[in-house]
Amino acid sequence: MKEVKLTRQELYDLVWTESMLSLSKIYAISDVGLRKKCKALEIPLPNVGYWAKVSAPLLNTTT
Repeated sequence: MKEVKLTRQELYDLVWTESMLSLSKIYAISDVGLRKKCKALEIPLPNVGYWAKVSAPLLNTTT
């Protein structure tokens, strides 16, 4: 596969716009490998459940 070079900012933006699993499929790298790269570059990652919360419909809280 072709080598892809991203800046720290580009990788940061990607990690916060798509899940690690979908990014790992796009860039043909394991999600663990991608997580290690982010850790080495000190890129903060979304917490567990972040993408589930983002994709869930908002609850109606009005009474």
